[in-house]
Amino acid sequence: MEQASAGAGGAGVHAADNVVGGGGGVGAGGGNVQKEIPSLSFGAGGVAHHAGGPTVKVLYCFSCGYRQAFEEYQRMINERFPHINVVGANYESSFLKSKLVQVISIGKMVVIGLLLANINPFSYYGINTPNAWRWMTEHKLYACMMTFFLSNTIESQLLASGAFEIFFNDVPIWSKLATGRIPNAQELFTMIDNQNKFYGNDLYGESMHTIPGHPAL
Repeated sequence: MEQASAGAGGAGVHAADNVVGGGGGVGAGGGNVQKEIPSLSFGAGGVAHHAGGPTVKVLYCFSCGYRQAFEEYQRMINERFPHINVVGANYESSFLKSKLVQVISIGKMVVIGLLLANINPFSYYGINTPNAWRWMTEHKLYACMMTFFLSNTIESQLLASGAFEIFFNDVPIWSKLATGRIPNAQELFTMIDNQNKFYGNDLYGESMHTIPGHPAL
């Protein structure tokens, strides 16, 4: 009985040694995998992938009312590609237009303030008061509302770029400014699929596409 127990114990020790040895092999293999992973974090062209997966960024014209369109596309992309991050932001207008909008906005507030305070700025400079200003002082409420809404309309027109620009990992894949239209859902899905294959991302978590120059996992 003692010999049998000793034999069983020895077999257990040998089995444990084998398991430990196998673990060492896995560790070595894991070391090789860890060395390969950083190289896979960069796609062709040196564009880095985001840690949470690929990112689709949409720069849209907020003043054009494209926010609703962006939210609809965001929902569709998240349903079709749950591993993709979808972010959106307002498309910034040119520097000149932005500054012009600021000037108009400040001028609007100055005019409304002068009307409400019953101040005639022309008298300070010895200039004859224009008939338009006289009319505005006689109809302050209407003049303030007209100045406010007219200025807002001009500002909106200056900021209305009509943009709906789509980027995949900061690489442009669609431009409404260039094409004149927003892509339909099938076109968008096709572009995302193509970019996903190009960069080697697996959106469904089943397997990793092989990037040229890197060994398959």
